[in-house]
Amino acid sequence: MGKKNSYELYIDASVDIEQRYLEENDIHIIPMEYTVDDQVYVMDRPQTEEELHVFYGKMRKGSLTGTSQITPYTYEKYFREAAEAGRSLLYICLSSGLSSTYASSLTAAAAVKEDYPEVQIECVDSLGATGGMGLLLLLAIRNREAGMSLMDNAAFLRAHALDMGFWFMVEDLVYLKCGGRISATAALAGNVLNLKPILQINREGKLVNISKQRGVPRALKYMVDCYEKAHDDTLGSDVVIAHADCRERAEKLADEVRRINPDARIQICPMGPVIGAHTGPGFAAVIHFGKRELTTH
Repeated sequence: MGKKNSYELYIDASVDIEQRYLEENDIHIIPMEYTVDDQVYVMDRPQTEEELHVFYGKMRKGSLTGTSQITPYTYEKYFREAAEAGRSLLYICLSSGLSSTYASSLTAAAAVKEDYPEVQIECVDSLGATGGMGLLLLLAIRNREAGMSLMDNAAFLRAHALDMGFWFMVEDLVYLKCGGRISATAALAGNVLNLKPILQINREGKLVNISKQRGVPRALKYMVDCYEKAHDDTLGSDVVIAHADCRERAEKLADEVRRINPDARIQICPMGPVIGAHTGPGFAAVIHFGKRELTTH
């Protein structure tokens, strides 16, 4: 087994990253379930833009969507398969501030290691989601290619998980209402006034509202301003612009990021249904290496 593949990299299906990185580096996906009008679907790979257009189209027509968390049983199944083959693994998980899946992964890893003590299983809390998990995965891939050990790679990822900024815009406040983040009255008033919430993932890995901008152009400008103040290319100039069936909006964000940082390596990624089920269509995000939070906006 070569240096590059001395251990395997796992990540859950809520990640947003270009498909080629998953294929070229043999990345293993832990499946996640989502529902559309009570019908259960399993997401075990990034979906195409055409598939996601159908998914978000159903949301626009009023379909109810939801997700379920990965169980310890599911984790144990995948971890045990690797352990039985004598393969060690590093797993990057959706933020513990957004889901209990990280705790479930630790429970499963401990159970498997009791039976296979010679196999290393390291679970890393990304303290992020979507494209932020993608950026952390890029670091893990680069570290493995450079010959970094599994334990050192996991320690590196934990040390730098907070070294990235997340700036999100939500198109329709009804989805935040459904998720219990705002009241029905606030959602109605916000939609009438054309207010677009700006959210971020804070240092605890939780989603928080940091601003409301009137109209999409102001909301996009606000996110770009946050990128300009917060980006730092020490870990890389990679930027993930995730979008929920609004590619034109994502292209505008990419153009502005390039204006600020011509060296930026930008991935425009359609956002999968696991996160999209809670944010709705029209959602856009700029995710990059740099400061997690800004003291002033």
